[in-house]
Amino acid sequence: MNILYVAFKDFSKLHFGASKKVINECRAFEQAGHTVTLIGRRNDKVVTITTDGACTDIAPIRKAVVGKLQPLTDKDEQMAAVASYVADKQYDFCYIRYDLCTKRFIAMLRAIKTVCPKVFIEIPTYPYDLEYRGKLNKLRLWYDNVTAEQMKRYVDKIVTFYRIPDNVFHGIDCLLVPNGFDFDEVEIIKQDEVSEEIDVAAVSSMRIWHGYERFIEGLHAYYRDGGQRNLRLHLVGDGRECGKYKALTEQYGLQEHVVFHGAMHGAALDSLLESCSLGVDSLGRHRTGISVLSSLKSREYGAKGIPFINSCEIDIVGEDFPYMLKVSADENPVDVQAVVDFYDRVFAEGSRIEVAKKVRAYIEARSNMQAVMGQVLAAL
Repeated sequence: MNILYVAFKDFSKLHFGASKKVINECRAFEQAGHTVTLIGRRNDKVVTITTDGACTDIAPIRKAVVGKLQPLTDKDEQMAAVASYVADKQYDFCYIRYDLCTKRFIAMLRAIKTVCPKVFIEIPTYPYDLEYRGKLNKLRLWYDNVTAEQMKRYVDKIVTFYRIPDNVFHGIDCLLVPNGFDFDEVEIIKQDEVSEEIDVAAVSSMRIWHGYERFIEGLHAYYRDGGQRNLRLHLVGDGRECGKYKALTEQYGLQEHVVFHGAMHGAALDSLLESCSLGVDSLGRHRTGISVLSSLKSREYGAKGIPFINSCEIDIVGEDFPYMLKVSADENPVDVQAVVDFYDRVFAEGSRIEVAKKVRAYIEARSNMQAVMGQVLAAL
């Protein structure tokens, strides 16, 4: 098939989570034998992007406004560019990563539907209402709710990683699949030694739902109460919550136990993960109304073979998986003694590599990208 993929992302940094996920989904379509045209943005251009990162310009983006409105106008211009680009083309299937509905989005769908018989939309997170904060975003949510009913005229299926009530989104049937991950891109850890010291990785965009202040508060309580094990929390990312984490670290004098690395990727991130025996996914998803999570981070830690900590249930993790520590889904500090006990229990059974092989095999069997996108193709 000739597939069109539309993602409202800036692909100037291909290694970042959502952009990398989109590229990997396109690669899975290609591995299944199909041709894919991915349209996104790079800096001030609307572009097509290949799975190896090569970009071809479609249209410029006019910077008519600045500030908080600029990302919205950039997306509007991308939608207009997509509608114009597809006008003289034909596709068998269109796959769109959702980023709220507007009249311009509906106009783009209408243009796509004239040249493409099947249109699927992927909703990365549901419910998504509580992720959008501030007056402008609340207005966007209202507008999304008002206009989304029109999507059913042009959209054949919603693809979601989360259960949606009645399996219907604004009149469109849903396909529930696990969040896929390309395990071929990640090498399992090579470090075999189990250390008495515990290094914990927390890699994310540092948003309010990551809740890492709970771990910092837990470290404070652990050492205040006489804790003896040496733990280090490695915070990787530079999002809007970083300032809060740095202030707490300084307030409690935990500079030896909380390390800020900023954004990392590639060999530098791999090197850090080699030294970390545990990972932290999200500790604040209850703040956005999610109790069962389909996070990429659980797959990324799983691909490296690192046991991890979460305050949510994970969609692909059952009670038969002993390598995830579930902490309480509330605002209480993380019980760091429970983390120490979890670490000792997990690695009592073998070396890091032995444990890593079990972790990776379990997670990969349930979230391999090729198998997940195969379910999407089968739904056609």
